[in-house]
Amino acid sequence: MRKLIKNKAAYTKIVGGLVALLLMIIVGVLVFWETSDAIDLPNDDANTSKDTVTDMASTVFGLLPIVALVIVAGIIIAVIMGFGGGRKGI
Repeated sequence: MRKLIKNKAAYTKIVGGLVALLLMIIVGVLVFWETSDAIDLPNDDANTSKDTVTDMASTVFGLLPIVALVIVAGIIIAVIMGFGGGRKGI
């Protein structure tokens, strides 16, 4: 962890990783909604299952940005802990 302080490129990699995570979330949501709307199922049980999956996906997709916020908060806390010469920060 101590090497991260001296390596300024590591901050760039972290930010790039977070941007990539958010872009993957957006693309995944768009692909899911486009493909789920295009699927027509003839069976009532299959349609019930599809509706259940769609409801669960809407819940999960709503929570995914919180993952990125938690990661950012963790990085900020680690940087703040590193202020003042502490060795516990990034």
